[in-house]
Amino acid sequence: MAVFRINLRFSSFRELPKMVFRHWSLFLQFAKTSRIQLIKTYILVPVGAIIALCILYGVDRFIRNVIKVKFPASVAVMLINFGFMCTLSAWRRPYADIYVKIIDVPLSWSLRWMNLFFTPAFVVLPLSPWISWQDALLIVAVFVIGYVLSFVLLAYITILGQKLTGSRRFISIFVRQEEIDNGMQAGSTFTPPTRTQRRSSSKGVGTGAPEKYEVSYESDAALSDIASNTNILVERRRTNVEEVQRHLPLSPSGSRGMVDSTSVSDETTGPIRRIHVQTPEPTYFSQNASTPKVSSMHENKPAVCRRALTNQESSTFSEDFDKLFVFNMWQDHLHHMLYGLGFIASIFTYYFTWYTMPFQFFTAVVTFMFVIDNPFVKNPTYKKLLHPVICSVALSWIVFLVSVMIKHQAIKYFLTDLKSYKTGRTYLKLFDNAAFASHVWPGAGDIFGTCMDISIVGLSLPMYTHRHDLRRHFLSMIPPILLFCAGSLILYPVICHHIGLSSEMSIGFVGRSITLALGTPTVENLDGSVTLMAVTTVVSGIVGVLMGGPFLNFLKVPENDYVTRGLTLGCSSSAITTAYLLGVDRRAAAISSLSFSLFGAFMVVLSAVTKVKDFVHMLANS
Repeated sequence: MAVFRINLRFSSFRELPKMVFRHWSLFLQFAKTSRIQLIKTYILVPVGAIIALCILYGVDRFIRNVIKVKFPASVAVMLINFGFMCTLSAWRRPYADIYVKIIDVPLSWSLRWMNLFFTPAFVVLPLSPWISWQDALLIVAVFVIGYVLSFVLLAYITILGQKLTGSRRFISIFVRQEEIDNGMQAGSTFTPPTRTQRRSSSKGVGTGAPEKYEVSYESDAALSDIASNTNILVERRRTNVEEVQRHLPLSPSGSRGMVDSTSVSDETTGPIRRIHVQTPEPTYFSQNASTPKVSSMHENKPAVCRRALTNQESSTFSEDFDKLFVFNMWQDHLHHMLYGLGFIASIFTYYFTWYTMPFQFFTAVVTFMFVIDNPFVKNPTYKKLLHPVICSVALSWIVFLVSVMIKHQAIKYFLTDLKSYKTGRTYLKLFDNAAFASHVWPGAGDIFGTCMDISIVGLSLPMYTHRHDLRRHFLSMIPPILLFCAGSLILYPVICHHIGLSSEMSIGFVGRSITLALGTPTVENLDGSVTLMAVTTVVSGIVGVLMGGPFLNFLKVPENDYVTRGLTLGCSSSAITTAYLLGVDRRAAAISSLSFSLFGAFMVVLSAVTKVKDFVHMLANS
């Protein structure tokens, strides 16, 4: 027995180089097959992001030094980009198509990972001043009452506006279901839709669907990017499996009985191929007299077992199936491996250098990916509750605390390390050496904040994609949004101040309904609490996903009134509800994305006006 084990070990050891070489060759085949996607992901996206940051930096210098006003460059570029795309589309549609495909490379990436860029406001939460339990109860009361009232008023004001303008047209539930079933592919490739999708989308009534001369890309691409990484099951494009399978002969013998490959659509991973293997029954050809026809056909051939032929081909089929499995594994987990290796390498930089940014950066990314892709929580309801922003921040705190105890053996250094997480030295202040000390380098939060500016610019994509909905429902959407802007700027500071909350917290509630990407510059312009704004915004989104649909049903809002549903959820629960609406009604998701984008843009513009800022401060302090 011992001799057998030793021989087995040596046999496995001798096969190790062969196995490594085989997997390396498979990786090279994968890299060759997916080279276009790899080049786009790991070369074009970083280059595009750097170009976008250079443009944002130039616009910021122009606004500060020439115009001399305080206005976020990211919001300015978002509005300029939206106007430029609309103008270019009206002038020369092919040029608009080319331009959109180019800017989609970095912008769609930023939209997909927008939730990750929200985490710095939560990570530095322990550095915020402590509040009393009375203030905590007041914050909860203001949040609940404000959420319910804003929800009800938005719904009924939108319905009233549609009735006054005559734009409230209900569509048959069968037409709506047909539209839902079409065009639900995710990703942001802006690939031309199929002929069936173009035909079905042209049948939509009252949706502002693109006509035959419209831009030929998926209308839900930008919405799917926003809805990515929210722990809500939305149909996503998995991998380019069909391209891989074109290079892999799934059936070596070419027999249809051997392998039946059919295209199916999975709820969570997108279109895949499901392979059904059928083993033929053993059939023997012999010289039996009871089968004269068979014997006459094979009278000069020896008896052959068809199962033996199958066994000979099974090894080749197994190798091809292994190739397909390895290709899918690399496609799905290559970024996990790269960031995992980065996390391991950053551990050494944390313990042997003074610069903590690499360790904190990779910790935030790895914990976020773990929450998004973990296989342990499969219940959709639980996944909605486990929001990736909150859960990844909690895991990051645990990792930071354990690392601090190992390195310093004192818990007080936990807050010291958190101070270096967000130093304020973003790309806009990277070259401002006079304002920072010699060893104040960008932290992980500053990198995420820099990327969030690209996400703000990326919000122009869903606005442009669904500009026809905006034009069609302009009179129904703009009045509720403007009234909501006025109510948020006036009522929250007044009420919060009179019940005893501080001025900073009172102004922080102004951004309660704004998506974090636009709420952050709004509250910063008004000198409010960004932390309070971030917490209330995420909680608003989770509440909207869990209770938004039932609450609208309770208010007797029809299911096919997608304008009211989309605007109400978009303005009250921001971008998080987009994932929920994509699984219910994509037209409501389009209205939702337009609503929170316009609402946030209006709030940023108003907060940059000096007189509006002074007025809000007067309400919060008088």
